[in-house]
Amino acid sequence: MNSIDRGESKPHTARIRRAVRMQLGLALASAAGLGLAVFLVVHSGLNGVLSILASAGWGLLWLIPVHLVPITLDAGGWRTLLRGSPQAGLPFLAWAAAVRDAINNLLPVARVGGEVAGVRLLMMRGVSGTAATASVIVEITLTLAVQFLFTVLGLVLLLHYLRDHTAAWAIVLALLAGIPAIVIFFLLQHRWGLFQLIERGLTILTGSRIQSLPGDAAALDRAIQALYRQRRVIAIGASWQFAGLLAGAGELWFTLYLLGNPVTVPAAILLESLAQAGQSMAFLVPAALGVQEGVFLLFGAAVGLPADVAIALSLARRVRQIGLGVPLLTSWQWLEGRRLRHMLRRRAKAGLSAAGQDNVVE
Repeated sequence: MNSIDRGESKPHTARIRRAVRMQLGLALASAAGLGLAVFLVVHSGLNGVLSILASAGWGLLWLIPVHLVPITLDAGGWRTLLRGSPQAGLPFLAWAAAVRDAINNLLPVARVGGEVAGVRLLMMRGVSGTAATASVIVEITLTLAVQFLFTVLGLVLLLHYLRDHTAAWAIVLALLAGIPAIVIFFLLQHRWGLFQLIERGLTILTGSRIQSLPGDAAALDRAIQALYRQRRVIAIGASWQFAGLLAGAGELWFTLYLLGNPVTVPAAILLESLAQAGQSMAFLVPAALGVQEGVFLLFGAAVGLPADVAIALSLARRVRQIGLGVPLLTSWQWLEGRRLRHMLRRRAKAGLSAAGQDNVVE
Protein backbone atom coordinates (compact mmCIF):
# COMPACT_ATOMS: atom_id res chain seq x y z
CA MET A 1 0.00 0.00 0.00
CA ASN A 2 2.77 2.37 0.90
CA SER A 3 4.63 1.55 -2.32
CA ILE A 4 1.50 2.36 -4.30
CA ASP A 5 1.14 5.67 -2.50
CA ARG A 6 4.76 6.48 -3.22
CA GLY A 7 4.27 5.58 -6.90
CA GLU A 8 1.22 7.83 -7.18
CA SER A 9 3.01 10.69 -5.43
CA LYS A 10 5.91 10.76 -7.90
CA PRO A 11 3.97 12.39 -10.79
CA HIS A 12 2.43 14.84 -8.32
CA THR A 13 5.86 15.76 -6.95
CA ALA A 14 7.29 16.17 -10.45
CA ARG A 15 4.34 18.41 -11.38
CA ILE A 16 4.92 20.58 -8.34
CA ARG A 17 8.61 20.92 -9.20
CA ARG A 18 7.79 21.95 -12.78
CA ALA A 19 5.28 24.46 -11.46
CA VAL A 20 7.84 25.94 -9.07
CA ARG A 21 10.43 26.20 -11.85
CA MET A 22 7.96 27.83 -14.24
CA GLN A 23 6.68 30.27 -11.64
CA LEU A 24 10.25 31.11 -10.67
CA GLY A 25 11.07 31.70 -14.35
CA LEU A 26 8.06 34.00 -14.72
CA ALA A 27 9.02 35.86 -11.55
CA LEU A 28 12.57 36.35 -12.83
CA ALA A 29 11.26 37.48 -16.24
CA SER A 30 8.92 39.93 -14.51
CA ALA A 31 11.70 41.29 -12.32
CA ALA A 32 14.06 41.65 -15.27
CA GLY A 33 11.38 43.32 -17.38
CA LEU A 34 10.40 45.70 -14.60
CA GLY A 35 14.03 46.56 -13.97
CA LEU A 36 14.60 47.26 -17.64
CA ALA A 37 11.45 49.39 -17.85
CA VAL A 38 12.47 51.46 -14.81
CA PHE A 39 15.97 51.92 -16.20
CA LEU A 40 14.66 53.10 -19.58
CA VAL A 41 12.19 55.50 -17.97
CA VAL A 42 14.86 57.04 -15.74
CA HIS A 43 17.49 57.08 -18.50
CA SER A 44 15.07 58.86 -20.86
CA GLY A 45 14.43 61.61 -18.33
CA LEU A 46 11.74 60.95 -15.75
CA ASN A 47 10.83 64.63 -15.34
CA GLY A 48 10.42 65.06 -19.08
CA VAL A 49 8.27 61.94 -19.35
CA LEU A 50 6.01 63.05 -16.51
CA SER A 51 5.74 66.52 -18.02
CA ILE A 52 4.59 65.08 -21.35
CA LEU A 53 2.01 62.88 -19.64
CA ALA A 54 0.80 65.83 -17.56
CA SER A 55 0.32 67.87 -20.73
CA ALA A 56 -2.16 65.27 -21.97
CA GLY A 57 -3.88 65.14 -18.57
CA TRP A 58 -7.34 63.64 -18.38
CA GLY A 59 -7.42 63.49 -22.16
CA LEU A 60 -5.63 60.13 -21.86
CA LEU A 61 -8.93 58.66 -20.67
CA TRP A 62 -10.08 58.90 -24.30
CA LEU A 63 -7.76 55.98 -24.99
CA ILE A 64 -10.15 53.63 -23.20
CA PRO A 65 -13.12 54.04 -25.59
CA VAL A 66 -10.77 54.38 -28.57
CA HIS A 67 -9.23 50.98 -27.79
CA LEU A 68 -12.67 49.42 -28.06
CA VAL A 69 -12.50 49.99 -31.82
CA PRO A 70 -9.70 47.45 -32.52
CA ILE A 71 -11.21 45.12 -29.91
CA THR A 72 -14.59 45.21 -31.68
CA LEU A 73 -12.94 44.56 -35.04
CA ASP A 74 -11.18 41.52 -33.58
CA ALA A 75 -14.52 40.37 -32.19
CA GLY A 76 -16.00 40.71 -35.67
CA GLY A 77 -13.41 38.25 -36.97
CA TRP A 78 -14.14 35.91 -34.06
CA ARG A 79 -17.86 36.04 -34.83
CA THR A 80 -17.13 35.16 -38.46
CA LEU A 81 -15.33 32.00 -37.34
CA LEU A 82 -18.31 31.12 -35.14
CA ARG A 83 -20.40 31.49 -38.31
CA GLY A 84 -22.95 33.79 -36.75
CA SER A 85 -23.75 31.65 -33.71
CA PRO A 86 -26.93 33.13 -32.20
CA GLN A 87 -25.62 32.60 -28.66
CA ALA A 88 -22.62 34.88 -29.24
CA GLY A 89 -23.53 38.27 -30.64
CA LEU A 90 -21.03 40.99 -31.45
CA PRO A 91 -21.49 42.96 -28.15
CA PHE A 92 -20.84 39.84 -26.08
CA LEU A 93 -17.84 38.83 -28.20
CA ALA A 94 -16.42 42.34 -27.94
CA TRP A 95 -16.63 42.09 -24.15
CA ALA A 96 -15.15 38.57 -24.18
CA ALA A 97 -12.32 39.68 -26.49
CA ALA A 98 -11.59 42.62 -24.18
CA VAL A 99 -11.53 40.30 -21.14
CA ARG A 100 -9.21 37.93 -22.99
CA ASP A 101 -6.92 40.83 -23.85
CA ALA A 102 -6.92 42.04 -20.22
CA ILE A 103 -6.03 38.56 -18.93
CA ASN A 104 -3.12 38.25 -21.35
CA ASN A 105 -1.85 41.76 -20.63
CA LEU A 106 -2.29 41.99 -16.87
CA LEU A 107 -2.00 38.45 -15.51
CA PRO A 108 1.12 36.21 -15.47
CA VAL A 109 -0.31 33.54 -17.80
CA ALA A 110 2.29 33.67 -20.62
CA ARG A 111 -0.40 35.02 -22.97
CA VAL A 112 -2.35 31.77 -23.15
CA GLY A 113 -4.78 32.16 -20.26
CA GLY A 114 -6.90 34.61 -22.23
CA GLU A 115 -7.57 32.05 -24.96
CA VAL A 116 -8.65 29.42 -22.43
CA ALA A 117 -10.92 31.97 -20.76
CA GLY A 118 -12.37 32.83 -24.19
CA VAL A 119 -13.43 29.20 -24.70
CA ARG A 120 -14.95 29.10 -21.23
CA LEU A 121 -16.92 32.32 -21.77
CA LEU A 122 -18.33 31.02 -25.05
CA MET A 123 -19.44 27.81 -23.36
CA MET A 124 -21.09 29.76 -20.56
CA ARG A 125 -23.00 31.55 -23.31
CA GLY A 126 -24.27 28.26 -24.73
CA VAL A 127 -21.80 27.61 -27.55
CA SER A 128 -20.68 23.98 -27.78
CA GLY A 129 -17.22 23.21 -26.45
CA THR A 130 -16.04 21.89 -29.80
CA ALA A 131 -17.21 24.95 -31.74
CA ALA A 132 -15.79 27.35 -29.15
CA THR A 133 -12.40 25.64 -29.02
CA ALA A 134 -12.14 25.32 -32.80
CA SER A 135 -12.94 29.01 -33.29
CA VAL A 136 -10.24 30.08 -30.83
CA ILE A 137 -7.59 27.75 -32.29
CA VAL A 138 -8.23 28.95 -35.84
CA GLU A 139 -8.32 32.56 -34.63
CA ILE A 140 -4.89 32.15 -33.00
CA THR A 141 -3.56 30.82 -36.31
CA LEU A 142 -5.03 33.76 -38.22
CA THR A 143 -3.58 36.15 -35.65
CA LEU A 144 -0.08 34.75 -36.18
CA ALA A 145 -0.38 34.90 -39.97
CA VAL A 146 -1.94 38.38 -40.10
CA GLN A 147 0.48 39.75 -37.52
CA PHE A 148 3.37 38.36 -39.57
CA LEU A 149 2.14 40.29 -42.62
CA PHE A 150 1.61 43.40 -40.49
CA THR A 151 5.17 43.12 -39.20
CA VAL A 152 6.45 42.80 -42.77
CA LEU A 153 4.60 46.03 -43.59
CA GLY A 154 6.27 47.70 -40.61
CA LEU A 155 9.70 46.51 -41.71
CA VAL A 156 9.14 47.83 -45.24
CA LEU A 157 8.32 51.20 -43.72
CA LEU A 158 11.39 50.90 -41.48
CA LEU A 159 13.62 50.42 -44.54
CA HIS A 160 12.19 53.67 -45.85
CA TYR A 161 12.99 55.58 -42.64
CA LEU A 162 16.45 54.16 -41.99
CA ARG A 163 19.39 55.40 -44.00
CA ASP A 164 21.52 52.52 -42.76
CA HIS A 165 19.60 49.42 -43.80
CA THR A 166 21.91 47.02 -41.98
CA ALA A 167 19.84 47.00 -38.78
CA ALA A 168 16.60 46.69 -40.70
CA TRP A 169 17.87 43.73 -42.69
CA ALA A 170 18.98 42.05 -39.48
CA ILE A 171 15.41 42.37 -38.20
CA VAL A 172 14.08 41.02 -41.51
CA LEU A 173 16.28 37.95 -41.16
CA ALA A 174 15.12 37.46 -37.59
CA LEU A 175 11.53 37.69 -38.79
CA LEU A 176 12.14 35.12 -41.53
CA ALA A 177 13.64 32.85 -38.89
CA GLY A 178 10.27 32.98 -37.15
CA ILE A 179 8.42 31.40 -40.09
CA PRO A 180 9.09 27.86 -38.78
CA ALA A 181 7.19 28.83 -35.62
CA ILE A 182 4.03 29.33 -37.69
CA VAL A 183 4.58 25.98 -39.41
CA ILE A 184 5.07 24.29 -36.03
CA PHE A 185 1.87 25.92 -34.82
CA PHE A 186 -0.08 24.30 -37.66
CA LEU A 187 1.52 20.94 -36.83
CA LEU A 188 0.56 21.32 -33.19
CA GLN A 189 -3.07 21.69 -34.20
CA HIS A 190 -3.11 18.68 -36.45
CA ARG A 191 -0.85 16.21 -34.61
CA TRP A 192 -0.64 16.85 -30.88
CA GLY A 193 -3.58 19.06 -29.94
CA LEU A 194 -2.81 22.68 -29.21
CA PHE A 195 -5.16 23.05 -26.27
CA GLN A 196 -3.84 19.93 -24.55
CA LEU A 197 -0.44 21.61 -24.60
CA ILE A 198 -1.99 24.85 -23.32
CA GLU A 199 -3.69 22.92 -20.51
CA ARG A 200 -0.36 21.40 -19.52
CA GLY A 201 1.27 24.82 -19.64
CA LEU A 202 -1.38 26.34 -17.40
CA THR A 203 -1.11 23.38 -15.04
CA ILE A 204 2.62 24.09 -14.74
CA LEU A 205 1.95 27.81 -14.25
CA THR A 206 -0.67 27.33 -11.55
CA GLY A 207 0.76 24.23 -9.91
CA SER A 208 -2.58 22.42 -10.06
CA ARG A 209 -4.86 20.80 -12.57
CA ILE A 210 -7.29 23.09 -14.36
CA GLN A 211 -10.68 22.00 -15.55
CA SER A 212 -10.25 19.92 -18.68
CA LEU A 213 -10.93 21.76 -21.89
CA PRO A 214 -13.90 20.39 -23.82
CA GLY A 215 -14.29 18.40 -26.95
CA ASP A 216 -13.50 15.00 -28.35
CA ALA A 217 -10.15 15.15 -30.16
CA ALA A 218 -11.56 13.72 -33.39
CA ALA A 219 -14.59 16.01 -33.32
CA LEU A 220 -12.39 19.01 -32.61
CA ASP A 221 -10.09 18.11 -35.49
CA ARG A 222 -13.10 17.83 -37.83
CA ALA A 223 -14.40 21.23 -36.67
CA ILE A 224 -11.01 22.87 -37.28
CA GLN A 225 -10.69 21.28 -40.71
CA ALA A 226 -14.23 22.37 -41.58
CA LEU A 227 -13.34 25.95 -40.74
CA TYR A 228 -10.15 25.85 -42.80
CA ARG A 229 -12.08 24.52 -45.80
CA GLN A 230 -14.31 27.61 -45.74
CA ARG A 231 -11.83 29.90 -47.43
CA ARG A 232 -14.26 32.77 -47.63
CA VAL A 233 -14.83 32.62 -43.86
CA ILE A 234 -11.07 32.49 -43.26
CA ALA A 235 -10.45 35.44 -45.60
CA ILE A 236 -13.17 37.53 -43.94
CA GLY A 237 -11.87 36.67 -40.47
CA ALA A 238 -8.33 37.62 -41.48
CA SER A 239 -9.61 40.90 -42.96
CA TRP A 240 -11.32 41.77 -39.68
CA GLN A 241 -8.08 41.08 -37.82
CA PHE A 242 -5.95 43.14 -40.19
CA ALA A 243 -8.44 45.99 -39.83
CA GLY A 244 -8.07 45.65 -36.06
CA LEU A 245 -4.28 45.99 -36.34
CA LEU A 246 -4.65 49.10 -38.48
CA ALA A 247 -7.09 50.49 -35.92
CA GLY A 248 -4.44 49.81 -33.26
CA ALA A 249 -2.04 51.94 -35.31
CA GLY A 250 -4.72 54.62 -35.37
CA GLU A 251 -4.94 54.41 -31.58
CA LEU A 252 -1.16 54.85 -31.36
CA TRP A 253 -1.34 57.91 -33.64
CA PHE A 254 -4.12 59.35 -31.45
CA THR A 255 -2.05 58.71 -28.31
CA LEU A 256 0.88 60.67 -29.71
CA TYR A 257 -1.53 63.41 -30.75
CA LEU A 258 -2.76 63.66 -27.16
CA LEU A 259 0.87 63.78 -26.00
CA GLY A 260 1.48 66.74 -28.30
CA ASN A 261 3.82 64.86 -30.66
CA PRO A 262 1.80 63.58 -33.63
CA VAL A 263 3.52 61.45 -36.26
CA THR A 264 2.60 60.45 -39.78
CA VAL A 265 0.27 57.51 -40.40
CA PRO A 266 3.10 55.35 -41.85
CA ALA A 267 5.19 56.04 -38.74
CA ALA A 268 2.28 55.00 -36.52
CA ILE A 269 1.87 51.75 -38.49
CA LEU A 270 5.60 51.08 -38.18
CA LEU A 271 5.60 51.55 -34.41
CA GLU A 272 2.42 49.54 -33.83
CA SER A 273 3.49 46.63 -36.02
CA LEU A 274 6.89 46.25 -34.38
CA ALA A 275 5.44 46.74 -30.90
CA GLN A 276 2.99 43.90 -31.58
CA ALA A 277 5.83 41.73 -32.86
CA GLY A 278 7.98 42.45 -29.80
CA GLN A 279 5.11 41.69 -27.47
CA SER A 280 4.46 38.34 -29.17
CA MET A 281 8.11 37.33 -29.05
CA ALA A 282 8.33 38.25 -25.35
CA PHE A 283 5.17 36.34 -24.43
CA LEU A 284 6.77 34.94 -21.27
CA VAL A 285 7.33 38.46 -19.88
CA PRO A 286 4.12 39.62 -18.16
CA ALA A 287 2.72 42.76 -19.82
CA ALA A 288 5.87 42.83 -22.00
CA LEU A 289 7.53 44.85 -19.24
CA GLY A 290 10.62 46.58 -20.57
CA VAL A 291 10.09 45.12 -24.04
CA GLN A 292 7.38 47.60 -25.03
CA GLU A 293 9.46 50.50 -23.77
CA GLY A 294 12.53 49.25 -25.61
CA VAL A 295 10.64 48.82 -28.90
CA PHE A 296 9.19 52.33 -28.75
CA LEU A 297 12.59 53.78 -27.88
CA LEU A 298 14.46 51.91 -30.59
CA PHE A 299 12.06 52.33 -33.48
CA GLY A 300 10.68 55.64 -32.28
CA ALA A 301 14.12 57.09 -32.87
CA ALA A 302 13.91 55.90 -36.49
CA VAL A 303 10.81 58.06 -37.07
CA GLY A 304 12.18 61.05 -35.17
CA LEU A 305 10.47 60.44 -31.85
CA PRO A 306 12.38 61.83 -28.82
CA ALA A 307 13.23 59.33 -26.11
CA ASP A 308 11.00 60.93 -23.47
CA VAL A 309 8.05 60.96 -25.87
CA ALA A 310 8.60 57.27 -26.72
CA ILE A 311 8.57 56.35 -23.03
CA ALA A 312 5.52 58.54 -22.41
CA LEU A 313 3.77 56.69 -25.26
CA SER A 314 4.50 53.35 -23.59
CA LEU A 315 3.32 54.55 -20.18
CA ALA A 316 0.14 56.02 -21.67
CA ARG A 317 -0.59 52.63 -23.20
CA ARG A 318 -0.06 50.99 -19.82
CA VAL A 319 -2.43 53.48 -18.20
CA ARG A 320 -5.05 52.46 -20.75
CA GLN A 321 -4.39 48.74 -20.16
CA ILE A 322 -4.93 49.16 -16.42
CA GLY A 323 -7.85 51.60 -16.72
CA LEU A 324 -9.76 49.29 -19.06
CA GLY A 325 -8.39 45.94 -17.91
CA VAL A 326 -9.15 46.13 -14.20
CA PRO A 327 -12.92 46.77 -14.64
CA LEU A 328 -13.03 44.01 -17.28
CA LEU A 329 -11.32 41.51 -15.00
CA THR A 330 -13.70 42.54 -12.21
CA SER A 331 -16.73 41.93 -14.43
CA TRP A 332 -15.33 38.55 -15.45
CA GLN A 333 -14.82 37.52 -11.82
CA TRP A 334 -18.32 38.74 -10.95
CA LEU A 335 -19.75 36.54 -13.72
CA GLU A 336 -17.73 33.54 -12.54
CA GLY A 337 -18.83 34.18 -8.95
CA ARG A 338 -22.49 34.40 -9.94
CA ARG A 339 -22.20 31.13 -11.85
CA LEU A 340 -20.59 29.46 -8.84
CA ARG A 341 -23.34 30.71 -6.50
CA HIS A 342 -26.05 29.36 -8.81
CA MET A 343 -24.29 26.01 -8.98
CA LEU A 344 -24.01 25.81 -5.18
CA ARG A 345 -27.70 26.68 -4.79
CA ARG A 346 -28.70 23.92 -7.22
CA ARG A 347 -26.56 21.42 -5.32
CA ALA A 348 -28.06 22.56 -2.01
CA LYS A 349 -31.60 22.15 -3.39
CA ALA A 350 -30.73 18.74 -4.79
CA GLY A 351 -29.34 17.72 -1.39
CA LEU A 352 -32.48 18.88 0.43
CA SER A 353 -34.66 17.07 -2.09
CA ALA A 354 -32.69 13.85 -1.65
CA ALA A 355 -32.91 14.18 2.15
CA GLY A 356 -36.67 14.67 1.92
CA GLN A 357 -37.09 11.55 -0.19
CA ASP A 358 -35.06 9.56 2.36
CA ASN A 359 -37.37 10.75 5.15
CA VAL A 360 -40.43 9.70 3.16
CA VAL A 361 -38.99 6.23 2.61
CA GLU A 362 -38.29 5.85 6.31
